[in-house]
Amino acid sequence: MKNEYKTMIYPFDVESAPLIRHSNFIDNHNIVNIISPNGWGLCGKDAGHTDGGQPVGIIIDSDFDKALENCDTVFFTDSSMKIDLHKFVYPKIIKAAQSSKNIICTIKLENEIIDKVSNICNQNNMFFKYFTNESNSMISPPTEKIYQINTPVVLVFGLSERTNKFEIQLNLRENLDEMGYKVSQIGTRHYCELMGFHSFPKFMYSKSITESEKVILFNHYIKNIESKEAPDVIVIGIPGGAMPINQEFTNGFGIIAYEVSQAIMPDVVVFSTLYTNSSLEILQLLSKSFKYKLGYNIDCYNISNTSLDLRASKYEESLQYIVLNLDIINEKKKMYKELDRPVYNILNKNDAKSMTNFLVNKLVEYAENQII
Repeated sequence: MKNEYKTMIYPFDVESAPLIRHSNFIDNHNIVNIISPNGWGLCGKDAGHTDGGQPVGIIIDSDFDKALENCDTVFFTDSSMKIDLHKFVYPKIIKAAQSSKNIICTIKLENEIIDKVSNICNQNNMFFKYFTNESNSMISPPTEKIYQINTPVVLVFGLSERTNKFEIQLNLRENLDEMGYKVSQIGTRHYCELMGFHSFPKFMYSKSITESEKVILFNHYIKNIESKEAPDVIVIGIPGGAMPINQEFTNGFGIIAYEVSQAIMPDVVVFSTLYTNSSLEILQLLSKSFKYKLGYNIDCYNISNTSLDLRASKYEESLQYIVLNLDIINEKKKMYKELDRPVYNILNKNDAKSMTNFLVNKLVEYAENQII
């Protein structure tokens, strides 16, 4: 039965906002409390405030112990804000397990904590679901052959992290499903199975196989999904950034994006960028760079409501962002009316549906041209 488990999310910040907006994908869980540490400045605000989007009707609280009494399951999630795991997370995971709560965790834990929580949950006959993107096994492709993917493929790229990629993926899934399409999906996060689809494969992060083997394995991975699930469309989200921001912040040089570009040929591509004050020429330059580096044309853009704070990034030596209200993005879109392809704001529900309709029409157009 759906919504069987009353679930608390901790520590809640912008990373978890898509889980609230699309909680219908998390089968058998009803999110009843979202808890954020006091010092993060989120308590008392609607959860939609964290990503600058529309309100969702759930207020963020800080009282973990009180929420623990009112739930069956605690979902410990990754956060973009820094948190001392030993002080603020590990004790709460242990306490939740000892309180006979089910545990879901997407935070990377120390092996000692994993074993301890697992043992406590087993003793209390509760479940412990731990999601990680680490690959422990060595695998090699049986052949160097690259297979053609016959099902239409939608790729979702981002200039960097924090570009609403996961929000785009979930909206596409929701809207395509409502339109009656059977969707196979590979998501950017390592716990997508919790939401009913595939996580980006762990072998793509492995250090025990070569980069060329990853290209072949990814192609075989998608071909296997196509063969087993027989979908109408395959939606693939690409983790990380598609290209370096500058010499200091390299986004892993966009290596994963490049490897995917060698493994499969998409039918349509969504590219999500950070908010900037630049004119439409910046998108045109990005489009050319994307084409030359990855071999794809960008079919549509999404402007995220996140701006890169370069000064803070240099000070912290890691990328720092500023979240903007979605109305600012709605205004920004007006600058791009002369662009030769559409620009969307995925946090606007109308835009989310418009993007899906546009992509479906592109796929239909592509199929008709193939027949001709």
